[in-house]
Amino acid sequence: MLSVFVNNIVPVFSLILLGYLLTRRAFIGPSFIQPANRLVFYVAVPAMLFHKVARSSFSQNFDPQAVLSILGALAIHFAVSLAAAHPLALTSPSRKTFLHSSFHGNLGYMAYAIAYYALGERAFAQTALLSSFLIVAQNLLAIGVYAFQPLKQAGSTGAPPLQRKNLVRQMATNPIILSVLAGVVCSFLRIPLHGALSRSLEILSGMALPMALLLIGASLSFRTARKWMGAVLGIGLLKLLALPLVGLVLMGWMDVSAEFRLPALILLAAPPATVTYIMSCEGGGDPELAATAISVLTLLSGLTYACFLTMGW
Repeated sequence: MLSVFVNNIVPVFSLILLGYLLTRRAFIGPSFIQPANRLVFYVAVPAMLFHKVARSSFSQNFDPQAVLSILGALAIHFAVSLAAAHPLALTSPSRKTFLHSSFHGNLGYMAYAIAYYALGERAFAQTALLSSFLIVAQNLLAIGVYAFQPLKQAGSTGAPPLQRKNLVRQMATNPIILSVLAGVVCSFLRIPLHGALSRSLEILSGMALPMALLLIGASLSFRTARKWMGAVLGIGLLKLLALPLVGLVLMGWMDVSAEFRLPALILLAAPPATVTYIMSCEGGGDPELAATAISVLTLLSGLTYACFLTMGW
């Protein structure tokens, strides 16, 4: 396990630590972080996904049983998390954020980085294909958690129709989903990429994951960690351990090919996504709890990822 941790986890988390330190030293600030986030999310990561998927073999990198396993695991896990959140001594906004954070993982930045640097390009293409289904499912559940819940304003009985439409539109225009779908079309139809285009995408892709990891570090905040430690540990047990283990059981039951199990586990074991904070602000959740869960569990995910990678499955 030590070898896996040093060779696969430490390099990834060293960039996260660098992003955190650069922000603490005011070397980078909001004027850099916000446009850099947009550049990574809307340009660099989609370019990387399209390039890797388009150049891969669709038949070799797609497994419907693996897709059904991760979606089934998410559905079962959501029901368990809903039951677990109900008796907790949390306010309604905090309970919504607890539930959302327990299933919505950081696929675009964290899971992709672990898959790419720990498993290689072939497994990364498998991870990208699987992630497109999981992203849609996560967002649908998130809409269910927030769109029909009371907002912060007193007397509000639910999210206005416009807000619901915005959430659906954001999911339908998600650049990660669209880039994977475009890559799948090229891969399935065996449409070759021109050499110049492929090389350009490769160069652009080179900035995607390093920049994403720096931005994860830049967003970390531990100011309220002590206040929310109990709730955060509960989210961690559900998100970092329970969800991937449920997925592992389903993959064994459905006899999923061994080469797809680690990519699926890496996706399911991802720490809470940044969007949990954004949606907690917009949908009447608890932004403080969301920010704390993202920060603490991003660091703890290094240990859980090391365990899953060591076991190999």
